[in-house]
Amino acid sequence: MATAHRPVRRRKSAVVDKELRAPTDALVVAQPTTTSLSRVQQKLVAEALRRAEEARARVEDALVELGRWLLVNVFDDDAAAALSGRRDNVVWRELLDRAGGPTLRLGRRFLYVAVAIAAHDKRIQDDAWRLLDAGRKEVLLRLPDEAAMREAAQHVVAMKLSNEKTRAFVRGLLAASGAPAKARVTLPRVEASARRLRERFGSASYRRALERTLRDAPDPTRNGVRKELEALRAALDSMLAIVRG
Repeated sequence: MATAHRPVRRRKSAVVDKELRAPTDALVVAQPTTTSLSRVQQKLVAEALRRAEEARARVEDALVELGRWLLVNVFDDDAAAALSGRRDNVVWRELLDRAGGPTLRLGRRFLYVAVAIAAHDKRIQDDAWRLLDAGRKEVLLRLPDEAAMREAAQHVVAMKLSNEKTRAFVRGLLAASGAPAKARVTLPRVEASARRLRERFGSASYRRALERTLRDAPDPTRNGVRKELEALRAALDSMLAIVRG
């Protein structure tokens, strides 16, 4: 069901105003139905939803708590350093090097989001921002500056947008501002992605399993796999050429 925007008073940000006048087709979300479930199944779904919500809340609480600790103890409670001076922090770089490994099983993205939310929590003095859960704050991190985040938070709270509708709203804001989609590329992330791909495709056991699977595969399936692997090889060759300079 589409979310209708009610009239709002004039805001400082033209980007937000433009979004409020834009079509809301992107906000259409299919509604779940329980008509085909028995009463027992409906109770089971309700209990699963309750437990899932509790799990989500615990994860988000842990993320927020970790971010606050990192901000205070690793970045000396300096929000600017946590947002723009991370490369100069040797402790932070060490954590990133360990992320996803045996000594720090959290991924780099979790660390980045935790610190970014903590830093913006300190800098954005706005009730609407404070009311948002960590999930929707993470979505608003895509906006270009804190002024846009603040006004977007006010709209999200006023319209009671869900996480998914908040994502659609932010996409609309970025599109309305003409902001191009940016690929988030960091060298540690490229290295980690390449390592994961090599470790999986490069293992002898994986290749043997592929060979067994292909024996009985129909030609269209084999051709599809071959074309994708060839395209992957071409992409990797292109990236390698960039790295070599």
